[in-house]
Parts: sequence; structure tokens; C-alpha cells
Amino acid sequence: MASISAFDAKTRFGELLKRVAQGEEIVITRHDKPVARIVPEGAFRADQGRRAAAALLDLQRSISRRTKDAPLTDADVRSAIEEGRR
Repeated sequence: MASISAFDAKTRFGELLKRVAQGEEIVITRHDKPVARIVPEGAFRADQGRRAAAALLDLQRSISRRTKDAPLTDADVRSAIEEGRR
């Protein structure tokens, strides 16, 4: 994955679009910190999907363990919601 400064991205935008159209992902940085990513339209990031699915399964297991011992409380539900937002 290529990285390019915001200034260079602005001056070479047409070239970047051509590279992205060929399947490359490009990260745009400002002061050496990533601020944006250009990806091909419709690109699916399988690693993100796997992480999300794994997190949901972990949450499901956690809730199942809690409900076997005692019913879920409002605090448990709120905690799970907040955990999912991270």
C-alpha cells in the first residue's frame, strides 16, 4: 500500500486515480499521519469483515456465558453496546 502526502496527492491526483483504478490502495498523510485512504470502488476488505465477524462471535459467547449464570442487567447491555462501538 502506497503512502503519499496531502500536498503531493493534490498535485498528482490524476495519477493517483489511475493507480487506484488498477487496484492499488493509497494512504494520504498530513504531517506524516494517515488521514485518508483511496481504494478502488467496490473493493471489499476481507480482513475487516473477518475481524467484525470474530468480534460478534466473541460478544455472543460473552453474553451466553453471562446469561447462564444470571440474567443480563441493564449495565451488561449498555456495556456490550459501548464495547461494540469501539
